[in-house]
Parts: sequence; structure tokens; C-alpha cells
Amino acid sequence: MSPSKVVASSLALFALGASAQTQLPPGHPSSPQLLAAEGVMTSANIARGAADVCHIDATKIAHFKDAARANFRDAPDFEAEWALGYRQAQATVDRFDKLKTSNPAEYKKEIDEACPALDRGIDEVTQ
Repeated sequence: MSPSKVVASSLALFALGASAQTQLPPGHPSSPQLLAAEGVMTSANIARGAADVCHIDATKIAHFKDAARANFRDAPDFEAEWALGYRQAQATVDRFDKLKTSNPAEYKKEIDEACPALDRGIDEVTQ
């Protein structure tokens, strides 16, 4: 995935209030494999928000996963990293579920802002 596409998708993810919980600390040594694993986990976070919060079509999300697999070839264990990133997004899903019942107006506002951006970000990555 090109850096600009990752950024676009990450921005959509942050619009949902989620973030990959695998941020590297400043000065942490990196490797192509580590960076690819981080990209896979971040992509899975995005996919989870797209699926469970924005209800974006499963086929579109599957194409997004395929794009992540193709673009993060250095990831040591794509499926395990994807599963971890997907699980890490549970807090965001839970937050939106709670907001939906506790403050429907705020829920609608956040969804209306975040989901179109997330949908566009996924489109950019999969085109």
C-alpha cells in the first residue's frame, strides 16, 4: 500500500476514534518486516471499523484485505497480524455501540462524519 493510501485510510480510521494499538515508541528500531506487520494491523483496525461500525459491504472489505496482503508482503505472519489488529479495534466498536444508545444524536454525527471518509479511504486503496 502506498504511504499516501495508508495515510488516507488511517485518517478515516482516526475519524472513527480508533487507532492501531501497536504504535512504535520513538527511537524504536524498525525493519521492513516490523513495519509491514504494523501496516497489516492498522489495516485490520480499519477493516473492523468499516465492517462493524460503518456496515461497509463485506466484499469491499475483503478487497481491502487483499490489497493489504499484496502491499505488506514483508509481514511475517499476515493472518495472525490481521487477526490481532482486528481484535484491537473491539474498543472502538464497543464505544460506538454504547454511544448509539447513550447519545443517539452524537452517534449519528460521528457516523455521518467518519463513515463516508472511511468508505472513500477504502475505495482509494482498492482502486
